Amino acid sequence: MAMDQTSVLWMALSVLLTLLMVPGLGLFYGGFCRAKHSVNAFFMCLFPVAPLLLMWFLFGYTFVFGKSLGGVIGGLDYLALNALPSVAQDFGSSLLFVLFQGLFSVLACAIISGAVVERIRHGFWISFALLWTLLVYYPVAHWVWGEGGWIAALGGKDFAGGLVVHISSGASAFVLAKSIGRRLDFFKLKQSYNLGTVFIGATLLWVGWFGFNGGSALGFNPSAISAIVSTLCASVCALLSWYLLDLVFTPHRPSFKGLNIALICGLVAITPGAGYVDLWGGVVIGLLSGAICNIGARYFHSVIRVDDALDVFISHGLSGFIGALFVGLWLGSDWGIFKANLIGSLAVMVYAMLVTKGIFIVLSKFISARMDQKEEEAGADLSMHGERVLILKNGQEY
Repeated sequence: MAMDQTSVLWMALSVLLTLLMVPGLGLFYGGFCRAKHSVNAFFMCLFPVAPLLLMWFLFGYTFVFGKSLGGVIGGLDYLALNALPSVAQDFGSSLLFVLFQGLFSVLACAIISGAVVERIRHGFWISFALLWTLLVYYPVAHWVWGEGGWIAALGGKDFAGGLVVHISSGASAFVLAKSIGRRLDFFKLKQSYNLGTVFIGATLLWVGWFGFNGGSALGFNPSAISAIVSTLCASVCALLSWYLLDLVFTPHRPSFKGLNIALICGLVAITPGAGYVDLWGGVVIGLLSGAICNIGARYFHSVIRVDDALDVFISHGLSGFIGALFVGLWLGSDWGIFKANLIGSLAVMVYAMLVTKGIFIVLSKFISARMDQKEEEAGADLSMHGERVLILKNGQEY
């Protein structure tokens, strides 16, 4: 479809806002880690941008948006971005759209890193990132967004990546964290490096999310406005319900750390339906996601005993699942969309878990996945990068 100049500018801005989410995620994760692992958390979010974008340009885009092969994967129509029309001719296949969607694939993979920080080797992580994007992200994105993808054909609706980005990454994060094992001091008190850094990262993510969701309207149109409004409503209402639950469980000690997680939960939950629901839909999904994820975060580690270091499964997997089902409830008077999104969400979750486990088993035969005890105790920053996040005059880091 042809675009007017306003829509071209909006999509260019959406690309930049979405790119802003990469350093935002790095700061968010790095602040939650302990100081001796923070540089590594930044590294794990930043470095994969280069190989993953190159891979996307070469064959990722065509695997997702090429002509469908049985509803499972796209063909080679756009191999190495061959045969892409110009922006003026067809925005759906333009370079702006390519860049925008390529950043989605980068963020989906970077999200997983939060589950395995403080113990995974960077060589294993980079290899895993490439294989996961190829074997999990590309097929799932085609199922949901590709023309002829089987979830789309079933009637599933995912406006900006609830299934594609968040359920797939959340489910994979859970399995990867389980496979690599707990940190050595999992049962001990663990302090964060800097909640100020967390807040800066969460703010960058918050701002960037308006491009992430609003840009998925593919132009400056009523769907983009709806996405912006519902995204804001869901995020602030998630803060509210999380805070109220804090007052129930921990009177007089509401958690600022928790509010930053709540913000992400609300943003994730609204993502599948951002352009489909109105202001009140955003309010409801924000309140639900904040409350449910607060309870989930409180009991997940003690019940499941999986060391998902930064609650990736709760904030992305669970929130994405809540949002996907809510889209069906909001839009599907005949329950058709609800059933399609339920089937699609479960299929994505199971597929992501199984393939992630397979990738881990195969890679582990060739590359050491985990730091040894001395490296983990010293911290990934010094043992793997030879750097510290902050050096004071007395040589101590905080």
